[in-house]
Amino acid sequence: MLEVDDKIKKIILAEYYARLKGNSKIPKMHMYNFPELKEIDNEIIFKNAKYLIDSNLVRGGIDEEKDHSFPWITRLTPAGIKLIEKE
Repeated sequence: MLEVDDKIKKIILAEYYARLKGNSKIPKMHMYNFPELKEIDNEIIFKNAKYLIDSNLVRGGIDEEKDHSFPWITRLTPAGIKLIEKE
């Protein structure tokens, strides 16, 4: 499971880095719809997005609506940029 989690985090960070640089092919798409994440359960994506937010690698939050929670990300933080550039 750890390998899947790392893969999801890298996909999310890479896309937001591409958006930062103006190189994204999907600049408005929500992370649940990223092509590389289409086959992954939304709960797993949620957990990893929350980790990125809580770890201060991205700016964003969690919206709650009745029984559902939705993560949202606006951009990478300097720590997130440093991490993605290191790889």
